[in-house]
Amino acid sequence: MSKVTTSCMRYSDRVPAGISEASQKALAPFKVQWSEHPVHGGWPGCLVSGADWPKVFQALKEQANFELLVDHTAVDYPDRLPERFTVLGLVSNIHTQERIMVRTRVAEGGSVPTLTHLWRSADWAERETFDMFGIRFEGHPELTRIYMPQDFDGWPLRRDFPLQGHNRFRD
Repeated sequence: MSKVTTSCMRYSDRVPAGISEASQKALAPFKVQWSEHPVHGGWPGCLVSGADWPKVFQALKEQANFELLVDHTAVDYPDRLPERFTVLGLVSNIHTQERIMVRTRVAEGGSVPTLTHLWRSADWAERETFDMFGIRFEGHPELTRIYMPQDFDGWPLRRDFPLQGHNRFRD
């Protein structure tokens, strides 16, 4: 069994408790690394490649009945290079209450395929992630800022963003 450790997150080939047979079958074609983290409510998670990102969600939705995208965001690890960001999506099967947090990593300037073709709610979440972190989503129908002004220079939720800001703009 191989183990990969990143910060406090530990990944392994071992499928955590609570993952249904349907979920395991849906994820079998992908090289997923599993994790369980008490900070996230004990929800099991998996790390997948960026190329498999939309295929993993499509498999979970179609084969394991994960019809709800609960959350979709990113986390910045500026000291972890080259893949500085972790993009994550939390999906739920509302009938069984099973939840899985799917993660992928992306380098600064890299992109992740959009999930908008699977869930309409991904539209806003991906725009928010782009606006706050600068992560692009390939194939997104309208990847524009939603909180910051269009001419704002910077990404406010990156950990290296100055606390006082570095731009002045007018309302």
